[in-house]
Amino acid sequence: MRPSNITALIAILLILGGYLYLTSMPVPPPKEDPQLFVWLIEMEEIQHIVINLPREGKSQSFIKEEDRSWHFDDAERSPVDMQRWGGGIPLLLSGPSTNRLISANTSEEKLIEFGLMEPLMEVTLTLENDEVLAIKVGDNTPNSTNHYVQAPGSTDVALVDYTWYNEIARLVREPPYISTPD
Repeated sequence: MRPSNITALIAILLILGGYLYLTSMPVPPPKEDPQLFVWLIEMEEIQHIVINLPREGKSQSFIKEEDRSWHFDDAERSPVDMQRWGGGIPLLLSGPSTNRLISANTSEEKLIEFGLMEPLMEVTLTLENDEVLAIKVGDNTPNSTNHYVQAPGSTDVALVDYTWYNEIARLVREPPYISTPD
């Protein structure tokens, strides 16, 4: 074999090796934006939950007892059905994630447009340190996949998934009472 052929083969092998090396390198995962929350608290800090559906004229209230179990805030302190309640409800209320902030320092006109001046839902969370978070949930977005939510203590408006709203509203529409066998 001629030296020029050997040199050409070595060059081809080096190019092929370099190509394989570069194409087989792991691709770093795309940088993810940090998760955004409308509000964020520790679920263990929630002491009292009041959920109002003003447009329906319905409400429900729940309280955490000293043994850390959840009950209806009624005269009997009726326990909630743990199959429905689980740890999920306090977790949902500790801070829903959001895809984006729709409006910061939102004007009253925009709050009306988003259905937040006469909200679908009002959630009041009282924490163990007596701090109170008042949350307003407004109308569906035009594509019905999200609801407008006003962040507690501000006029910032974000979007939360419609399933979050449905699950919290269900606590009022279908209260999680323990069912008794017939």
